[in-house]
Amino acid sequence: MKLNAEVRGGNKIAQKLQQIQDRVMAKRRVLVGLPAGSGNSEDGTPLVVIGAVNEFGGTIRHPGGTSYGYRNEKDAVAGKVRFMKGGEGLMQLGVTGPHTINIPERSFLRVPLRQNQDNIKKAFRSLTGAVTRGEITAFQMLDAIGEKAVGYCREAIKAGIEPANAPSTVRQKGSSTPLINHGTLAGTITYVVED
Repeated sequence: MKLNAEVRGGNKIAQKLQQIQDRVMAKRRVLVGLPAGSGNSEDGTPLVVIGAVNEFGGTIRHPGGTSYGYRNEKDAVAGKVRFMKGGEGLMQLGVTGPHTINIPERSFLRVPLRQNQDNIKKAFRSLTGAVTRGEITAFQMLDAIGEKAVGYCREAIKAGIEPANAPSTVRQKGSSTPLINHGTLAGTITYVVED
């Protein structure tokens, strides 16, 4: 059996197909992370530096010179030696020498995004259909995917990222959950849709 087909409106069809292709193939991307100018922590350290050190790990070569001892009588009785700003406290026991501090990698961007890549792909596939039908723009699709990606990163921080904090860090910040002091880092994670 032979089949005959006729297509009418060649220019209109070509234009419509070109519109659909332009919407779907727009050269845009979603960037997720901490943008430059995200602000500083309480001690003045840029949040992008804190984020990078936690994301990839890092080493601090401390010059030493930090006083330690008993801050008050209660600490002395309990035998709790602590760092003291400017040697202020009940009794200074000494001053630290030069030492290295190793900060472990706690990926709050790469790992959560990798773990949720199937969910991100599903969202992309479902929203691509809406773009081809002209219901939303490619920018709106990428905007929605960016929101999802940021949510996955924030959820990972809230749930806790391994390895656990050192006991000294837990004492200092009053929390055993890594990357959470005041929620500043998690609140700074954002996305940008870029041409």
